[in-house]
Amino acid sequence: MNRIFIVAVFLLTSFAFAHAQDIPTFIGGGGDMFWSNSDNWLNGYKPAEGEFSVVISSDVIIDEDVLVTNLGYANGTYSVTIQAGKKLEITQNHVWIGNAFILEDGAQLLSLSEGHAKVLKKVVAYDPENHSMEFIASPIIEPITPSYENGFITNPATGYNLFSFDENNHQWMDFKESPFDLERGQGYLYVNALDTILEFEGTVSSLSVEINLNYHSNNGSLAGYNLVGNPFPCNAYSNRSYFALDDSGNALLAVAASSSVAIPPCQGIFVKAESVTDDILFSKSSNSQSNDNLGYINFVLTKHNAPEFILDNAILSFNSGDDLGEVLILENQPSLYFSKDSKDYGIISVDSVDVQPVKFKAAEDGSYTMHVEPIDREVAYMHLIDNMTGANIDILEQPEYTFDALTGDYASRFKLILDPHYGIEEDGPSTGSGAFAYYANGEIIINDVETCHGASLQIIDMMGRVIMERDAINRVSTSGLAKGVYVLRLNTIYGVRTQKMVIE
Repeated sequence: MNRIFIVAVFLLTSFAFAHAQDIPTFIGGGGDMFWSNSDNWLNGYKPAEGEFSVVISSDVIIDEDVLVTNLGYANGTYSVTIQAGKKLEITQNHVWIGNAFILEDGAQLLSLSEGHAKVLKKVVAYDPENHSMEFIASPIIEPITPSYENGFITNPATGYNLFSFDENNHQWMDFKESPFDLERGQGYLYVNALDTILEFEGTVSSLSVEINLNYHSNNGSLAGYNLVGNPFPCNAYSNRSYFALDDSGNALLAVAASSSVAIPPCQGIFVKAESVTDDILFSKSSNSQSNDNLGYINFVLTKHNAPEFILDNAILSFNSGDDLGEVLILENQPSLYFSKDSKDYGIISVDSVDVQPVKFKAAEDGSYTMHVEPIDREVAYMHLIDNMTGANIDILEQPEYTFDALTGDYASRFKLILDPHYGIEEDGPSTGSGAFAYYANGEIIINDVETCHGASLQIIDMMGRVIMERDAINRVSTSGLAKGVYVLRLNTIYGVRTQKMVIE
């Protein structure tokens, strides 16, 4: 039995069975083509969610989330348009016979079968002040050639830009200088002077896809960064952490693999390979659904008085394998990050933590706001310490902290304390109490101003001599001290804390 005969039998059987057994049949009699309108269904019989089989005999617009087991066609080919933000899921194999699926921007189609579809991606006009951009990706199995017809190329030619990212040479490749096709699962950078609609048309599938990542060690700290993307016409999830552009197209935001954050259709992401054998797996289900998610703490940096405009973020994760090195590909972007083993991270994984240093580098002088929030994790105590001003913020009571910063400020600006007893020894001096101060620009800066009240500070040289003794204040000048290694002893009402420090 050949394929044409099988398809013909399926069509005739579907249509006949629909009438014989009262299978829900969409006829479009209501005039608006909406799936949700009962008047568009034969005898007003609109299917319930998960109905075993549905037949359509008219063009249809999916205006609500729909879950069906089978979707059949009667006496013709019809278009199925899925509205923006809506989802059509077909749980069993579906016979595609030239019927057109059209997915508006943000719509989702989940099917076990491959088939023809047109997936639309809306690109917002480039903003020269905010430098908004788009990371895009093709969900089409066949290569897509950019053209005027599918919206990638526009007039005038200066009105758009399309780039691919070459990990080998670590440079952006300009489509205008050397044209290329868009490959499924790869990511691209696209901007346009006007609002535009990109059309990805061809064969789609929502089965899991594994993509090999490039890694060249000679790229130094940038080795292994790849621009890839969602290969499906539906939301995807990654088995590794990644960077994505925020909604404004201005900042790279870190996303942990253990989170349940979805990658929308047609969206590109940045990932980092650690070796030449690394790959990334895209699937329809979240990695956090199959593993115990121990949660994380999210740090979000915004402009003062503009909390909706995100500049950067960092994640302290309690799940293994979430680590992601920090990378800056945008000019004049401030950086919020962690350090471990002399490397900088946008996401750092820990088993447990009493205190975590949080670094910050300003891109320009000004005021910034940091929002700190535990996600999927119960936290009994969480204080943010500003090492420069000494501010001690109870994040559980006040999740946002606004501060002034200069581009030349010391990077180790903050620390997050999760243990209320951290750094306090009740029984006298201890060399294991943790750092409570740092040296910068000729001053010793004590992290926590509150511990200075009623406290005294001793500076002791390596011969054991007390070189300076005074009431503790937040900033102590070292202008009278010779270069060398000293021991700081802070005597507080809570106990005694000690620390070695190099004075330069």
